Amino acid sequence: MQSVGLVGTYPPTKCGIATFTASLARALRAARPDVRIGVVRCVADSDPTPPAPEVVARLVPGSPVSRKEAADALRAFDVAVVQHEFGIYGGPDGAEAVDLVRALDMPVVVVLHTVLRRPSPGEREIVEELAALADRLVVQSGAARTRLLEQYDVDARKVRTIPHGARLNLAETDGARDGRPLILTWGLLGRDKGIEFGIEALARLADLDPAPRYLVVGQTHPKVLEAVGEEYRESLRERAVQLGVADQVEFDGAYHGSDALLRRVREADVVLLPYRSREQVVSGVLVEAIASGKPVVATRFPHAEELLGAGSGLLVPHEDAEAIAHALRRLLTEPGLSARAAAVARRQAEELAWESVGARYLALADELRRRPRRARPLRFPAPSFEHVLRLSDRVGIFEHAKGTVPRREHGYCTDDVARALVAVLREPERSPRLERLASTYLGFLERAQLPDGRFRNRFSVEGRWLDEVGPDDSTGRALWAAGTAAVAATGAAQRARALALLTAGAGFRSSWPRANAFAVLGAVEVLRAGGEGTRAARTLLEEAASRLGRVSSDPDWPWPEPRLTYANAVLAEARIAAGAELGDERLLREGLELLEWLVGIESRGGHFSFTPVGGWAPGEPRPGFDQQPIEAGAMVDACARAFDVTGEQRWAERALGAAAWFLGANDVGVPLLDAESGGCRDGLTPDGVNENEGAESTLALVTALQQARRLQAAARRARSRSAVSTSAAPTHLSAAPYVR
Repeated sequence: MQSVGLVGTYPPTKCGIATFTASLARALRAARPDVRIGVVRCVADSDPTPPAPEVVARLVPGSPVSRKEAADALRAFDVAVVQHEFGIYGGPDGAEAVDLVRALDMPVVVVLHTVLRRPSPGEREIVEELAALADRLVVQSGAARTRLLEQYDVDARKVRTIPHGARLNLAETDGARDGRPLILTWGLLGRDKGIEFGIEALARLADLDPAPRYLVVGQTHPKVLEAVGEEYRESLRERAVQLGVADQVEFDGAYHGSDALLRRVREADVVLLPYRSREQVVSGVLVEAIASGKPVVATRFPHAEELLGAGSGLLVPHEDAEAIAHALRRLLTEPGLSARAAAVARRQAEELAWESVGARYLALADELRRRPRRARPLRFPAPSFEHVLRLSDRVGIFEHAKGTVPRREHGYCTDDVARALVAVLREPERSPRLERLASTYLGFLERAQLPDGRFRNRFSVEGRWLDEVGPDDSTGRALWAAGTAAVAATGAAQRARALALLTAGAGFRSSWPRANAFAVLGAVEVLRAGGEGTRAARTLLEEAASRLGRVSSDPDWPWPEPRLTYANAVLAEARIAAGAELGDERLLREGLELLEWLVGIESRGGHFSFTPVGGWAPGEPRPGFDQQPIEAGAMVDACARAFDVTGEQRWAERALGAAAWFLGANDVGVPLLDAESGGCRDGLTPDGVNENEGAESTLALVTALQQARRLQAAARRARSRSAVSTSAAPTHLSAAPYVR
């Protein structure tokens, strides 16, 4: 016996998805009576309806507890079939659908009920993440498949087309008719339905005898009702009165069960779909009309063009009452045309019948059930800058926080301001608030720079510098930020100011490998972009790259320092970046080998276990805590750099693994991300986390999430391309270039 878990709205909820879920459940049982069906019902928290016997869990928007219960319930089934519509899940744009699918370890089929041509960034991301997570994607028309593959980064090999499904409704008309032709439109009412054009078309048929009737069946859409009440329905009544056809137009605003509705459809002579939408790739009403063997008049939305092109109806331009009237006249007065259209509809009905659709879903489930269960890639949320904004003022970013509250008394430091500037400028779409932050941080660095190019580090809330010159690491970080801003700042004036900072610091010399590593990263940014400042950047790069420390010949400890300390991976990343930019194969090889060694040292049990505060040297017991977010952030950056330079997928996977440390893939299994504040806890302890959320930790989280999402997006694009191309990927070319 096979078992299938369905996710979606479900009766008594009154919506198209609920009807679909219930119909699919019946179709699966009809196709295979011994199949076990369970339903996870998407429902508002306030819904008091007792669950039907087949409902195994409720999924409440915004409730992690209900999401976990839903995922646990679905694990009892062989395959999960998840209905996706943006409005039925919680989170921004319904993002909690992704969280649910990611929690499932059985094969998952996602049914895309809507494929938008112009999605928002959030909507696009959700569809692409669902596509990456799902084992199969089902669309309900050829038009939907074409749009999905053209507009979204999805793997074409996963996509299947299975029609919407409808009950065969081919019996003769029930009951007595008054002899007047009946034109029927049904569905939830809203302005996108274009009913006013149907009424205007009816007025143009005044010469027909007997005069046709126009029946509009359906409740007003709940969201429309909430916003404007019955305003649209009343405007239609008024329009019918104005045109003199009020006695020919009937509005039935009741909610009809499927049997009652099908009786209404059987009574119709023509089904009219005068929709305004030019993008609708799936119409359940259209499918039901054809499954009833009825001729259809429809505007040229994609699904209508696809189905009616076979001859089961007539297509008309959008918002054109004259064309609608002409098409209706032909079907009502040319018996041969009407009969041919009905005959074609009856032939199409067999493929659209729920019996056929249910069998196809079961065949798909059979195909997937034979596949091994697999772990699903982690979903990385978009980085939030809310806590960064909370920590920042008109001067810079405060170094420390008590919980989420900035500790102003500890003031600012150049180290964190530099980190913050890099994080902000890596963001591909910066809001005005982020642009203001970038300007603030750049101004802080300008005030911090000394005449010899070095930087002070600590600045009090009273407006005093607390050191004559900062440590070399601070200068290295400031030069990294300056190089980043010289390329990525929005305005030309800001880029010039940042380049001036780097140029002034090009004579920086340090004996500390880590300080030089940061300086290397800034110089490489400028050199990769070309243009002004390349001479100073090359001078800085060559000098700093020569001072990254000496790699040991001891295979057990090749590290260029006697102990691991902090931000360790930057020492490998700088070699990789410098080697790639200078064409120095030895330096590049050393960087990759050091990073390989460090990944091995800092991995345990399938996840990263980073060198904690206090460091570690050979011969010492390996400490476990307190692990710091800066280590994870540096590892993400280094592995991402290795992927960009080599194109080897293993480095992207390691970068994602390091980023997953923030989300709970760590020694304690506890996330450091504070989803409510957008910040990051300051450390991983044996008992959980340090609840403070300072600047260094939060910025490490932000940059890790930026890299993770960049790499996952690149992987989706690569999978999409591989489905239509046999071209080999380049070996030494980034598949996911750094965001500019």
